[in-house]
Amino acid sequence: MLKKILCTLAMPAALTFAYAVPARSEVPPPPVNQNIGIPDGVFNNLVEANCRACHEDTTVVKPETIPNRHHLLVGKTIPDPTAAPTGTPGASYECLSCHQMVWDDTTYTYSFVSFRDCLLCHQQLAGQASVHHLTAKALADDCKACHGPIDNPGDGHYIPTYEPSLVTPQVNLGTGTNGEGGCAFCHDAGLDSASGINVYNNADTHHSTGLVYLGKCTLCHDVHAADDARIRQCENCHGVNSLHNIQVDSDANGIDPGTEAAYYGHIGNQDDCWGCHGFTAAAAPYSGPVIPDISGVSASTVTAGFDTQLTISGAAFTNLVQGPTGPIEITSTISLTAADGSATVLTPDSITESTIVVTIPATLAAGNYALNAVKVKSVSNSVHLAVMPEVKITSASCTNGVVSITGKGFSQYINASGSGTSVSLPDAVANCTVLSWTDTTIDAQCGECDPAINVDSVYGEAYGAVSIRRAIIKKPARR
Repeated sequence: MLKKILCTLAMPAALTFAYAVPARSEVPPPPVNQNIGIPDGVFNNLVEANCRACHEDTTVVKPETIPNRHHLLVGKTIPDPTAAPTGTPGASYECLSCHQMVWDDTTYTYSFVSFRDCLLCHQQLAGQASVHHLTAKALADDCKACHGPIDNPGDGHYIPTYEPSLVTPQVNLGTGTNGEGGCAFCHDAGLDSASGINVYNNADTHHSTGLVYLGKCTLCHDVHAADDARIRQCENCHGVNSLHNIQVDSDANGIDPGTEAAYYGHIGNQDDCWGCHGFTAAAAPYSGPVIPDISGVSASTVTAGFDTQLTISGAAFTNLVQGPTGPIEITSTISLTAADGSATVLTPDSITESTIVVTIPATLAAGNYALNAVKVKSVSNSVHLAVMPEVKITSASCTNGVVSITGKGFSQYINASGSGTSVSLPDAVANCTVLSWTDTTIDAQCGECDPAINVDSVYGEAYGAVSIRRAIIKKPARR
């Protein structure tokens, strides 16, 4: 089940990406419509262009979010494992934990080494584990951290213990005329005619994670299970509760399980029941709050201290369930989870099945946040939100060409060309010479006193007025 903003994936040797909002398709699977979540593709053997295809697509994440997300780590503890080239786990991130400088003998200055290559830090082992699956969360089998609409191993979710029956889904094709009754009836290789996405089968998509190279084969495979019971191992991640709450709105009239077109989810149509189980049913057990999916956010960076309204697009932000007195609409809230695990829950300003408008409060502290749509216990995929500190000059004074600045959000200074940190006069050709720099104070030798000053920090720019103080010249004492 896949995202509205999608990647077209070729074989690993020639991995390519293209983006489109897929049209609605009534063509029976396989492959399944690629409308929710991460594509049924392969992600080992990535190159730099593949990283940017997702991480700089403006409908997935704004390009400026990548440097902002890293700059917000300054001063934070470096985890283990770390991708920082010179970072030491347990120490604090500094600018030079990631950035490297080179000395220029002709200008007698330092400059930054070219750094815009994700794979300089986030190592990709060609043909082995995807860079995404070498993270600490992935190594701890925390699948849900990135793949929202699945249950984690060991989280206590319901897994049937009764003996398999005729309607127990098969891992591959089922016993129906066209393979109905098994996962591969929908989730198999082929070209999705609606989106043009090249879809891969379950074996390829799961094996390309590189888990097999990490000795995690038994996470998916129970070699001792009978063929008709192999689905039980799959249910360690893909639980009944999550599978029975995956659905896309097929008719733009809101999600109403049982009344949608076939093959847009697991509970929209009787044919969906037949596809998994080889039979039809009146209602799927444990169905209720359909799992929401986020495909885009109007802004991925906001500034602390200001109320900012965001528009979130996606699917299944609302859905209907049949209650004892008639249809009930279930709606989502927005959860922002900070790096320390604390969560802020926000009530939307407005909400539809495909759009949420929410205000990020001015009181939210600066930092990196995972943004999720939450509907009762159903949680969407995570989207990154960077809350940047405000860069502000509160006062500045100048005496004999030395400017003393106070304010906030200055972060760290790096004495190197192209570092993005500097102090300058509005019309000066060269920058001032920084004498001292902290997050709240800067002293710089500018050679002259000007009524205005500019500070460029990793969090942004700030302009301020300067009060000019005349130097007091002491006259020699009379003899």
